[in-house]
Amino acid sequence: MDILSPTSLDEVRDIIRNCLSDETSLSLRGAGTKSSLGNPVVADAQMQLSGMSGIITYEPEELILVARAGTELTEIEALLEAHNQMLSFEPFHPEILYGGTSSGTIGGMVGAGLSGPRRIASGGVRDYLLGFNAVSGRGDIFQSGSRVMKNVTGYDLSKLMAGSFGTLAIMDEITIKVLPAPETSVSLVVSCSDLASAQAACSQAFASAHEPTAACILPRDIAANVNLGGDAFAAIIRLEGVEVSVANRLTEMQNLLGPIGELHSLTQELSANLWRQVRDAAFFNETHEQIWKLSVAPTACVGIVNKIKTSIDASYFMDWAGGLIWLAGAGERLGADIRDVMASNGGGHATLMRASDDRRQNISVFQPQAPALMSLHTRIRRAFDPKQLLNPGRMGA
Repeated sequence: MDILSPTSLDEVRDIIRNCLSDETSLSLRGAGTKSSLGNPVVADAQMQLSGMSGIITYEPEELILVARAGTELTEIEALLEAHNQMLSFEPFHPEILYGGTSSGTIGGMVGAGLSGPRRIASGGVRDYLLGFNAVSGRGDIFQSGSRVMKNVTGYDLSKLMAGSFGTLAIMDEITIKVLPAPETSVSLVVSCSDLASAQAACSQAFASAHEPTAACILPRDIAANVNLGGDAFAAIIRLEGVEVSVANRLTEMQNLLGPIGELHSLTQELSANLWRQVRDAAFFNETHEQIWKLSVAPTACVGIVNKIKTSIDASYFMDWAGGLIWLAGAGERLGADIRDVMASNGGGHATLMRASDDRRQNISVFQPQAPALMSLHTRIRRAFDPKQLLNPGRMGA
């Protein structure tokens, strides 16, 4: 397979136009950390984007960062940390789930659109993508967005590109909104007798005025493995901000959730380590044949998990106060069974996050869309890439 390594959007445009003339399909690769996510790509050539790297502009006082698509995520996070700032949506780091040593690039981060625990309170990748330059599958250079968040007329292409997995265009000069890092962080652990009580604790926390920034649920086995208590489910609520405010809100939260179960809090260091594990699905390991991510209504998570566990041998934990279920299991019908249970319990989206190439080749990795949505998806794809040369098959047929 030919490997093409452009260093500018002009070179990308020229490559795309050459590929259009002879209908050469392209797989897109930055650091390659998420090549096992999505359906396998079968292409004639590979475009390697790691040469398009570097931070162009960083203005801490304006909370703006502009970086080229191939810039390593760890480089960006280290720069922000030095200025007590952060990517508020806590981008997923793929090293544990997929192996390797790289955390990926900012282009891959936007393309995959994966956000961590703080998404429930602060929004996702798409909400912080202010703008970009790009080359479409038509071989045209275009620009979208600006350096400020504002209401605009026309199409908001930033929302469209986040989560498109490189099937619409090749981005560069990505502009991201950053935020100040919290002064302190603490996590309150509620030991619960069952899953329903744990989800109720998370719901009460987010219904309160105490502004939690994350909530997860760990089943008994995982809670015991990370030393969060004995034979109990753990509902974990994170509070962040100014130290005085966090201390006051922690006291109020303890008063609110005390009737549900035994309470204890984690120090800032232990809290940060726990939420990194939640963010990266670090509770699973290489022995799990398939790892799925289920996006559901938080109030539906208990029924869905209990139903799945009656017929499937699976491990799980929950993020987003129960709205995100990470599930690991095995078997030919695992995906179909998961989606059947979800369909009969309020619906949602089930994404296959990790499996063998053969498994991913023969299953809908992403949640199958209703006919009307699939029609819209197809029209958008053809508008940007009429010959479907970019990452063919990545998001299904």
